[in-house]
Amino acid sequence: MNLLNRNALRRQQELVTALRTSGPVTLAKQAAVPGGVAQSHDPENPGSDVYPYSSYSVGTYNVWHFKLFAIYPTAVTYLIPDGPVPEQGFPVIAASGGKFLDHPTAYMHLLAHLCRKGYVVLLVDADTGPLDCQHTRMAGEFLEAIWKTIAKKLGNRATTPPRLAWWGHSMGAKVQAIAAAMTTHRYYLRPTAIIANNFSNASGGLCDDDALTTAASIPTNLWYTLIRGDQDTIAGDDPRRLYDALHRQLQRRFVQLLRVNSYPQEKLTADHDAPLTDKPENPLVVLVGGPATLDALDWWLYWKIAVGAFDFHFKNKSKKWAYGDERENGGTDPNGFMVRHTVEFEMGS
Repeated sequence: MNLLNRNALRRQQELVTALRTSGPVTLAKQAAVPGGVAQSHDPENPGSDVYPYSSYSVGTYNVWHFKLFAIYPTAVTYLIPDGPVPEQGFPVIAASGGKFLDHPTAYMHLLAHLCRKGYVVLLVDADTGPLDCQHTRMAGEFLEAIWKTIAKKLGNRATTPPRLAWWGHSMGAKVQAIAAAMTTHRYYLRPTAIIANNFSNASGGLCDDDALTTAASIPTNLWYTLIRGDQDTIAGDDPRRLYDALHRQLQRRFVQLLRVNSYPQEKLTADHDAPLTDKPENPLVVLVGGPATLDALDWWLYWKIAVGAFDFHFKNKSKKWAYGDERENGGTDPNGFMVRHTVEFEMGS
């Protein structure tokens, strides 16, 4: 048999190594933000540098698939907060990344931030290679990987039944949109909320999977947040199309479309890759494992809204950070310039 998806196994091992050797990010390690838009120190701010857990443990689990003459894995990397497990267990966040992300730490700091805020985090990699655009297959494998990782690896560290939310970027957001509609799948565990960053419905090759055609089957009691960058030239208007498809469902509990505005004075651009948390000053740095550059788009937007939503759903905290006025707050620099992001559309409670 041929072993496919070696790239996923390589990405998984390099991510694990990076997570274990770098440790949690601290302000001292973060590159200076031009203009000085600093990370919040307010413990109530979900994007702040105040954490209930100082460290995390990292593990892996691979779900193996046998088809025709090939064997391939869906690679799962999971992070568990170090410290006392809550009486009810930890909520679980399942993340799914975009296409062509061969550098392993693309979401490393995001994963660490979510985990240290009190969540078990799974990064599910079902992409077998550059030509793989079988997004419906990936969606089924995404569901299977979540179910089996919770059942076989997490034990009583996860809530029973699992309290679950998803975070996706680009192709990963598309895979999750398809998966959300697969309510009859044997491994389906309904998420409470989905956060889709720069959702891209692109196909390619011989594939024509379309997440918009199945959107009507997504449960209406699932909270759905779509986020797009104002300089995203890859996803185009796909986030708006998915919003419209969800909006057409009557009695939907909540769906919103947010626009991330670039920081012109800080020279920070909200492009397609903005949710990646290893944005090097020089793209070639990635090839030699150089340091990551974090910026205000991370902690004042993507981290804040993600943890804000999860804290609201699972920890009875304020809804303002993800669903209220604070979702628009992009931080203020020393010159008093404040970036405000935009709620383009929303419906529901």
